[in-house]
Amino acid sequence: MASPTRHIVFDLGKVLVHFSYSQLFPLLRGQGAEITDVEEFAAQVGLVEYEHGRLSNADFLQRLNNLLSSPLEEEALEQAWCQIFTPNPQMLQLLRGLRPTYGVYIISNTSDLHWRHLKERFALDQLCDDCFASCEVGHMKPKPEIYRLAEQRFGFKAEEAIFIDDRRENVTGAINCGWSGIHHLNYGDTLEQLRQLGIFSQGPEILSPAV
Repeated sequence: MASPTRHIVFDLGKVLVHFSYSQLFPLLRGQGAEITDVEEFAAQVGLVEYEHGRLSNADFLQRLNNLLSSPLEEEALEQAWCQIFTPNPQMLQLLRGLRPTYGVYIISNTSDLHWRHLKERFALDQLCDDCFASCEVGHMKPKPEIYRLAEQRFGFKAEEAIFIDDRRENVTGAINCGWSGIHHLNYGDTLEQLRQLGIFSQGPEILSPAV
């Protein structure tokens, strides 16, 4: 008999908070950077390495500055790098509504500067029961190691957990580890998928428990 769901794990970016490079890229281009898209930018600055925790903050900021013909002061560059996030109020409220009944956690593929900023701005330590980022553990979704680390750190069995992420491959990674998964497209769709899994909350958007 399958274990009942007791724990819900959220991705952060594009689930609980929105982010966009729409402010950062014009600033960098205004300083002489040649950026065509996010993928090229990520390769140029070693973003995957940085989100694995393999680059220091100083090294990453230097890589950003190396793109510029008119370099910025490190403080200004760091501020610009961190000002790409806005809250997703409905999903944050959903998380709060679930927390009285379920263990609620966050795991994120992100860098040290972003993680520090997000933890402070959104009070992540108070928002959920526990959280960690790829840069802290050296593994990124959808690799199985990060889900196994979550099980160990958060103290649950795979079959007790639901994972919510906006990237299908990350959800598949969790499912391959024995978790249930929801590919987040929007608030209403995720709410309905939670209902179908028998999840309910004590928030204003009360989810009906399975009958």
